[in-house]
Amino acid sequence: MIARKSINYLILILSINFLFAGSEASLAAESSIIPFQPLPSSKPMLHLGGVQDSSGIRPISGIQIQPTANLLLGGVLSPRKIDNDLSIYYHVLIGYIPKWKFFKISSNLIQIGMHRYRFSNSGDLRWFSFSMMESVKLGSLKMNLCWNRLFTQKWERNTVFLSTDIKLFKGFYLRPGAIVKFTPSLDFSPFLFGSISL
Repeated sequence: MIARKSINYLILILSINFLFAGSEASLAAESSIIPFQPLPSSKPMLHLGGVQDSSGIRPISGIQIQPTANLLLGGVLSPRKIDNDLSIYYHVLIGYIPKWKFFKISSNLIQIGMHRYRFSNSGDLRWFSFSMMESVKLGSLKMNLCWNRLFTQKWERNTVFLSTDIKLFKGFYLRPGAIVKFTPSLDFSPFLFGSISL
């Protein structure tokens, strides 16, 4: 009974946030990065790295936990400075790892997230994302392809996240990649993350 009430409250809060969300589509497409991945163990994973965008290289940190075999929870925090305007980007997400697979050697991950910029001179911005990731493991390399649908009530954008996980040693992965944006023109932002199991 308590779980049902919690789900009803969560749906109500997300619906209200969605109705009153405001954001700039181009900033959202450039800023949104989702470094999460299915974990080989139940230990939390810390992500540290940077992404290059129009304002330079932006540091990003994130943490994810996988409390059950098919549930993933995580968050990202990143400062952003444009001229004298300092703001903070963060997002929280919930992910589901289904049992079905597109291919026998792959794994899937479905994620829903809320992204936010706070404390900017131009005001607070908020948007949401729906993502589907397909990962294929080849030896110590893991190739990831993630389609992201970023949206508010006023706009929507598609991005693609391409990356490779390179296992350097037990519990430590290096992830080079890029975020590909399609609107208003084809563009990409390279990134590099180090992920370590805690």
